[in-house]
Amino acid sequence: MSSRSPPQFAVPRDSAASSRSERLYRPTNSPTGGPTPEVLPSNASHATLVAESEPDGDASITYHETNTELTVDEVSFPRISTYKALGVLSIIALAGGTIVVLAALSFLLFLWYGKGSGTGGEHATSSWRKIMLRDSLPQIITLASLAMRVTIATQTTLCTSMYAALILERRKVRKSQAAQFSIARGVNDGPWRLIFTLIRDVPSQVFLRPESILIMILGLAALGTQFTSTILLSDLGEASLTQFPSTRLLNLTTTPDTLIGVNTPYWGQRPRAFPSFGESPPGYFADPNEHGLSDTGLKRRAFLPFSDVESRTALRSYEGQAFVLSSRVSCMAPVFSDLQFMTGDFSGTSDYGLIYGNLQYEETFAKAGIPSARRCHSERCLPSAFTCNIFSISREVVQGYAADSFCFPNTIPMQAPSASYWNLDDDPWGPDASTVLVTTSNIYVTFWNESGAQNIPTPNYTINGEWANFELQPSYFVNISLCLMGLNVMFSEVNLTSTSAEVTDTVEKQPMMFGPVINTTDIQVLLGADPSIQGFTERAVFEIERIKDDPDHVFIAQGNQTLSLAQNSTSVLESYLINIAQGQTANSTISMCDPCTGYSTQGSSPLYVNIFSYILRRTNRAAVALQSVYTVLGQTVYYDLLEKYDEPYETHVISSKPIRIPKRSLGLVAVMVLVVSSVVSVGAMTALFGKHSRYTLLGESWHTLSQVVSAEMEVVLNKKMILADDAIATNIEGEDGYVKLGRSSTSRRVEVVRCNVKD
Repeated sequence: MSSRSPPQFAVPRDSAASSRSERLYRPTNSPTGGPTPEVLPSNASHATLVAESEPDGDASITYHETNTELTVDEVSFPRISTYKALGVLSIIALAGGTIVVLAALSFLLFLWYGKGSGTGGEHATSSWRKIMLRDSLPQIITLASLAMRVTIATQTTLCTSMYAALILERRKVRKSQAAQFSIARGVNDGPWRLIFTLIRDVPSQVFLRPESILIMILGLAALGTQFTSTILLSDLGEASLTQFPSTRLLNLTTTPDTLIGVNTPYWGQRPRAFPSFGESPPGYFADPNEHGLSDTGLKRRAFLPFSDVESRTALRSYEGQAFVLSSRVSCMAPVFSDLQFMTGDFSGTSDYGLIYGNLQYEETFAKAGIPSARRCHSERCLPSAFTCNIFSISREVVQGYAADSFCFPNTIPMQAPSASYWNLDDDPWGPDASTVLVTTSNIYVTFWNESGAQNIPTPNYTINGEWANFELQPSYFVNISLCLMGLNVMFSEVNLTSTSAEVTDTVEKQPMMFGPVINTTDIQVLLGADPSIQGFTERAVFEIERIKDDPDHVFIAQGNQTLSLAQNSTSVLESYLINIAQGQTANSTISMCDPCTGYSTQGSSPLYVNIFSYILRRTNRAAVALQSVYTVLGQTVYYDLLEKYDEPYETHVISSKPIRIPKRSLGLVAVMVLVVSSVVSVGAMTALFGKHSRYTLLGESWHTLSQVVSAEMEVVLNKKMILADDAIATNIEGEDGYVKLGRSSTSRRVEVVRCNVKD
């Protein structure tokens, strides 16, 4: 090779380097078999590195050629320690950064899986609940993502410097790329520029080496972590979280001087809401026994004392006073005397029917398996005579439709404020309960028209459970069931808990409209009218865990017995359900059909009709249908009154709050893969650098500059004009061979030297 004068800005060797170069020797075999040092001439041609070596200890093998003969020099020199090579700041960034990244990832894992076993996070730690309830998760995700992103980017930059050092020292690069790789050990903008440089130079196969694979993983991880926030936020979804318990003052009753009477015909109005309620016991079974007696048993339903929908749907637990509607409905096939059907004549029309006669209670109770029942007390007797309307349907109605109604032969003359009539310990078959005749008919209008204003022969009837079935003409029936309904409203201390898991489970039910068709299936499920769905959770109903009735509540007042403030208020609702809603007069008939024809004391909203009729069609249980529509009616009246109450009571409330929390883990898993891959790759790259790097001090500018300035690089440095990086390879075409970092046998220092032998 021709000798070139060094460029004017070449870094001179210091005296120590000159002294070390004088001690350079090459061992040869002596006659005695021992090594004989051969001192190389100080003016030997510059070394050309032709192969990679990994000497043990502090020994280094340098390849050089003298007179075209390949020779090897073994040079002893101190190795740079890993601590010194990395530097304090780099070690802090690597070790401290790993701690920061793992801490941030661990905190995210806590946020994702810290909800606990409770449906609403009630069993989670206090810190987890505070973070979620304050809606701080998006901000925490942003900060954690920023910490991981910055740390991983910093570590990736350091690993890029290590990668450049390993490539220069262990592998080979083009002469035109040497400056880029050397400078990258001191300062760089990330791994991709070096990666693309090596990928373009496919013959070198350097991009298949372990350090190249690691830097590729680090580059991908650093790129992926730029979107950490977006990835993590994709896991979030809205859920209902239980808030911390609070004490609230709620207006639950009113003073007697502001007592509000109720006279609104609620049956004809659309129910204002279908909210959840507390219930005990869960569900009911009203299938007739072997005697045909259908009995719901005592059902107690506590109304939620919140006038606004948001508070009711957010409620998870309530402890305090509440209005409790207690009811029990028993239905049985009636025994009549003097029973007669006839055509109704109202306003000159004859398009509906009437039925009148007397109820035989002794025979009815005996057939129902009721051993004994009291018919009278000092206040009233069970009504005997009755006259009820039978509604009819037109031919235009689809097949299978029936006209339903219920009739009250007599009502209990309860006026608020007054004592309760029916005691919870009593059976419903007694004078304190309401007597109801539930009627369902598939008779058409034409039958009554053709019958004229005359009596219709009363056919023999059959018994089907709690129903007496009268076939007035072939396949056309009037079915009647005698129901006895006990109702009571008390102001009781209750403890209600919800087991619903999501906010959407406790949202108030609404009918679904399909044009003129109304579907109240969800409402019937809420009311427990679907025999297959009776659990609290499935129905989104609160469980009454504890109920304590007022021991001073008055039943059947004697004389001028004083009522408590609470009973004055509950009496308003109770009197409406027992008296006003039943028409206030004997033989009032409430229609539960639409469209249908007949004279009704009170017409009903299509929603009441739909609920009542569909329960009858599906279950054939008049008791369940009655109890269901009376619950809806009671809630409607109660929430109208609640807005006007002004007496405060202390209550203990736990509510839920719709919050965005982790609903899945796909995004977190993706971030974990990115972070763990980065941490492992950083550790592996650091280990490779610590084991194999001998000549590099990371981040040192003069150090990296001095090693790229060498005799081998004169062809580039002696150019008369400054060239762009991309133009260097073209301008030194034919001389752009492979080089690497090694100790030159000529200059006796570490610099870029030629590599002519394949690795």
